Order: sequence, then structure tokens, then C-alpha cells
Amino acid sequence: MTHYFRVSGRMLKQILQDLWVHPDILAELDESQKQTLFCRMREEQVRRWKVWDQEEQKRPQKITDSKTSRKHVQFMLDAEGDPWTWVMGEHPDDKSIEQILEEEAREAARLLAEKEAQQLRLSVEAELTELLDINQKQLAAMEAAQGPEHEDIYCSVAEVKDRIKVPILPSPRDALQEISLNKPHKVSQRVAMWEKKVMEERTSQIFKGIQKKKLEAAKEAEEADEKREQLWKEQEKKAKEAEQKIREIARLAREEHRRSVMDVEMDVPQQSPDSPTPPKGLTAEQLEIGGPKPPSKEAIVEWFRSSELARRAGLEPYRNVVAPWFHGLISRQEAESLLNHQPVGCFLVRVSERIWGYAISYRDSDRCKHYLVDASNGHYQFLGTNQIAHNSLGELIKYHSTQPITVLGGELLVLPCARPETMPAICQGLGLLEHVR
Repeated sequence: MTHYFRVSGRMLKQILQDLWVHPDILAELDESQKQTLFCRMREEQVRRWKVWDQEEQKRPQKITDSKTSRKHVQFMLDAEGDPWTWVMGEHPDDKSIEQILEEEAREAARLLAEKEAQQLRLSVEAELTELLDINQKQLAAMEAAQGPEHEDIYCSVAEVKDRIKVPILPSPRDALQEISLNKPHKVSQRVAMWEKKVMEERTSQIFKGIQKKKLEAAKEAEEADEKREQLWKEQEKKAKEAEQKIREIARLAREEHRRSVMDVEMDVPQQSPDSPTPPKGLTAEQLEIGGPKPPSKEAIVEWFRSSELARRAGLEPYRNVVAPWFHGLISRQEAESLLNHQPVGCFLVRVSERIWGYAISYRDSDRCKHYLVDASNGHYQFLGTNQIAHNSLGELIKYHSTQPITVLGGELLVLPCARPETMPAICQGLGLLEHVR
């Protein structure tokens, strides 16, 4: 039942006034009503904008001085008159992200080197100041040595040195010349060049250190990714192995379930004498071979005599002798009564009344098991998927004398069960021979 919701006139007026719809109201509308309501709201927005534009045009424009006028933004326009936009990376002159990151690293290295150079300059200035003070003290000592005690006022500097025996330290000018390249003539120029050289060298060192750290971090990240990838592959391999084991267990469980379903074969009750019997000489098409179920016992007998004997079903190889394990058309109860007092591994084969095929009755340690054999497709195989197809019924019996019918049950067809009658009723009158022990 579809629920319809209509917006009243008062409610629509309130919505157009506020230009807002309550979520509960919106949830009650279908798609067509939502589209109609949104169109009305959009028309109301356009109407208000037109009214506002008309009022703005009617207002007198105020003439204001350019100096006192309000600031405004003017956008660059492109060839079509729209605001000009720039998308980073589309222009050929745009820098790549690697170049931008490199420039940022170089700028950070330069700032750090500049800071270190300033600190180094302060320390050098302090050393030079101390050197100047020492030099002034040395000069004062030299002047004191040239006092009244010396007879010769006019002498060379070498003579003064020999007389006072005071070592003279290198002057600040000599120190600055050793620090610089010995080319500039002014101390300030020498200091500036020395500081620039130190800052450039330090900038290069810092940048190389940053690049090295980035490479090491990238290498560590790559190694971590490889370890995670290897761990993920190992976990995936273990998961696939576990899934394969689970699939194998499920397959065995399905196979055992199919076997157990075969054990619950229900025989068709015998027809009363008053039931109509089909005419003799029925063809395979008339018998509906391959259908879900045989219609009657007479149809089964006709199918066996006309089709299965030609394929030597129930006979020994290369001889018209009934196999010792073949009991013909008997019921499930009769088969169990024959096997009740037999040892484990005893079996018999009977024509099934449930399908176009046979039933193998097997004596196990605790009960009798029954397995259906389908013969409607030209081969002999157990019911279910992925079953081995055999060319003859004898080959199937011989195969399972060494290979178990089920993996869990381990049923081997070892000992044929003796027949109460020498010749099965379904084979009588066909010129077949009895099995001689």
C-alpha cells in the first residue's frame, strides 16, 4: 500500500517564506513532489533576487571619493569573460612537487646555516676583540720599554724586539687575512665574504643531510612495506591452505551425507493383483528410462531383460552365468534378512524399484547399508556428483572389492551373499546358467 502526502497551502507558504523544509515533511514526499517543491523554492529565490536587483537600480548612486571608497576585489578575466583560473601543474612552467619540496628543503637549510653563521660571527668578533686588547697591551709594554732608560730613541722595530724580549701576537688584520682569501682590502668585506662562504658551505651540508634523511626514511618505509607485503602473503597462503582444508572436510562431509541418503532407500510397495499391467514388449521410450522413477515392477523386468542383459549386467564376464552376488528383483527387507547373520563385508546386488538401476546391500558391523547405482545413462555409477563411472556392473563390483565405497566407512565388497534360490526369478527362462561354487 503506497502512502501519499500532500503539502497544504499554508505549509507551502511557510516553506517558501523560510526557504527551508523540515526533514520529516521531506521524508513523506515522493520524488515528483520533491521535484515540484524544489522548483517552487528555486522560483521564489529568483523572484526575490529580481526584486532586490530592481530596488538596487532605483536607489541613487552615491558619489564618493576614490580615497574614501570601500576596497573591492577585481578578478582577472579570460578570453571568454569569465574569472581567470589557474590549476597548479597544468602550465608547462609550473614546478613539480619534487622541485617544490627541494626548494623548501634548500630554503630551510639556508635559514639554519644563516643562523649558525650569525652565531659563529659573534664568537669570532669576541675572539678578535680579545686579540685587539692583547695587542694594545703589547704595544703599551713596548712604549714603556722605550722610556728614559734607553739612550737611543730612534731605532728600528727589530731592535726593539730584541731589547724587550716580549713576543708579539698576530694582529687582528693578520687574523682576518688568514680567515679570508687574502683578496679584499677592507676588514668588513673580508668578514662578509668569509661569512658568506661559511654560510654557503653549511647550507650545502645541511641540505645534503636533509636529503640523506629523506632517502633513509624512504628506504625504511620501503623495507617496512616489503615486510608487510611478505607478512600479508604468508597470511594469505595460510588462509588459502586453511580454506582448502575446510573445503576438503566439507567435500568429505557432503560425500558421506550422499552415502547416508542412499542408505535410506524406500522400496516401492508391490501392486495389488487388480492393478493394470503394461503390455509386453515396451520400448525404452515407453518405459521412460532416465525418468525420476520406474512406473511398475513389470516395467523394471522388461527394462532389465531388454536392455541390461544385452550389457551383461548381473552376469559373469565372458560367460552366460549369473554372478553369485546378483539376486535379481528382491525388496530391501528381503536383502536385509539375507544379510543379518552374515559377516562384515558380505554384500548382494539387487534390481532397484526406486530408480532405473541397482541397489548394493552391504553388511556393516552394526547394520545393513544400501547404495543406489544409476544405470540410466549408459554407465554404472553411484548417485551423486563426482562419482566414478564404470562400463559394466561387474567392473563397479570388482573396483570396490579393493577400493572403499566411502572414505569414512571403508566398505569393501568382499564376500558375495548366497542366494536362497539357484536362479533369480528375473533371469528365469532366458537360457542363463547357474553359478557353480
